[in-house]
Amino acid sequence: MPVPCLPDQSAALLRLKRSFTITNDSQCTLASWRAGTDCCRWEGVRCGGANGDGRVRSLDLASLKSWARHWFERLKHLTHLNLSDASIQGKIPVGIRHLTNLVSLDLSTTFYLIDQDDYYLSFGTWSDPSWWVVEPNIGSLVANLSSLRELYLGRVDLSDNGEDWCTALTNSSTPQLQVLSLRHCRLFGPICTSLSSIHSLTEINLQYNDLYGPVPDSFADLHFLRVLDLADNDLEGLFPKRILQNRNLTTVHISYNTNIYGSLPNFSPDSSLTTLIVSSTNFSGPIPSSIGNLKSLNELGVASNDFRQELPSSIGQLTSLKLLEATGAGIVGTIPSWIANLTSLVLLRFSNCGLSGPIPSSIGNLKNLTRLELYRCNFYGTISPHIFNLTHLKVMYLHSNNLTGTVELSSFWKLPHLFSLNLSGNRLTVVDGDVNSSHVNNMDILRLASCNMSKFPDALRHMSFIHYLDLSDNKIPGAIPQWAWETWSQLVLLNISHNKFSSVGCNALPVDIESVDLSFNQFEGPIC
Repeated sequence: MPVPCLPDQSAALLRLKRSFTITNDSQCTLASWRAGTDCCRWEGVRCGGANGDGRVRSLDLASLKSWARHWFERLKHLTHLNLSDASIQGKIPVGIRHLTNLVSLDLSTTFYLIDQDDYYLSFGTWSDPSWWVVEPNIGSLVANLSSLRELYLGRVDLSDNGEDWCTALTNSSTPQLQVLSLRHCRLFGPICTSLSSIHSLTEINLQYNDLYGPVPDSFADLHFLRVLDLADNDLEGLFPKRILQNRNLTTVHISYNTNIYGSLPNFSPDSSLTTLIVSSTNFSGPIPSSIGNLKSLNELGVASNDFRQELPSSIGQLTSLKLLEATGAGIVGTIPSWIANLTSLVLLRFSNCGLSGPIPSSIGNLKNLTRLELYRCNFYGTISPHIFNLTHLKVMYLHSNNLTGTVELSSFWKLPHLFSLNLSGNRLTVVDGDVNSSHVNNMDILRLASCNMSKFPDALRHMSFIHYLDLSDNKIPGAIPQWAWETWSQLVLLNISHNKFSSVGCNALPVDIESVDLSFNQFEGPIC
């Protein structure tokens, strides 16, 4: 029979519970944590041994939405501690540093980025330091954790470590570390070459930081490495081609490092890659047709800047693709006909590139698309009505092209899941169309700058959850309707500059709006 929870373990957990504050937002309520019951059966608790030895080995308090500063050190047999998404603030409890048997430590916070252009909206008030848990000395945090194999610190503020964060980590006693995930940790400085001295690493995730300098060539010598994610940094220099030739890698993601350059190698059929994203970099040179050998590829992002070429037709053979992205002025031609073969696509993004021509009706066959992003290219013609067959779409960005014609906003309400739309910077004329409150989407982001609009959209009356609204550079006259201020209770950013507005339509601007641009209108006297 399993050994029940030992008394000292139960006492330690109950003491820990008293230090938490359970809120209505807590998904983990600890209701089962009651004195006189077996703590090995409590919510989030696992005890060790094949039959249980009464000692707590795993504590999973993810999404607790609370935080304790003491008593972790009494659970000295812990091997797994998960405090992710706990809305933690302040410093990491000192007691965690003394859990010398830890194999996995997760203090991360999940976050989502809608789009690189919407970075501010996605992270919002996270610029407020009170929203962060802080670790000023990462070397000290892990110094005693010699058994640690997984370290997840996503959105833990590590900026006080300075440029030495990397050497401090590699000089600590974590020889068995396999997963290093430091996403959005305010890291800055170079990636030290000594990081590759941790030969056991299988995953390096340093996404969304301010790292600069080159990518160490020695990463190619990490034979167990499966995942390398360095996206959204300021890395620079030649990306080592040897890394891309590592046949064990499943993921290489280096997008949004605009000063990294390099070229793709020829790929062999025995490559393990499932994700290859080098878009929004300074990569150039030919995109090899051998990319079609990557039959397991689910996500592909390519770039070509100086070298002009059409997208190789072999990409059309990658029928498992869920994400396809292409950037760079060197990618030319029209949207290829083989795009219709990629029916598993969830995201299609051609941006900041040399592609031109009309948007083909065949895109309407990609029924699984949730994001269609064709922007800052040279697309022209009208918006194909077949796009409105994509009923799973959540995001549509068609801005900064040469699209023409009259577009009714009501057409987009046929897409019931659409919450972010950008039609700005074309030669379109946008009108309301048939406004029926029961069918208008409750948009989160709506950008209609430079859309030849001459009337305030009545559909906005029904968008109570809108956060970002851009109606700039149009011809809208008169006053902003009073109902707008009554409806937009969650508005964060508003741009109505370069119009013909004569009145704001309210006595005082709502105090919760963080950014308002009213410039270049026809206001007279005090605005509010």
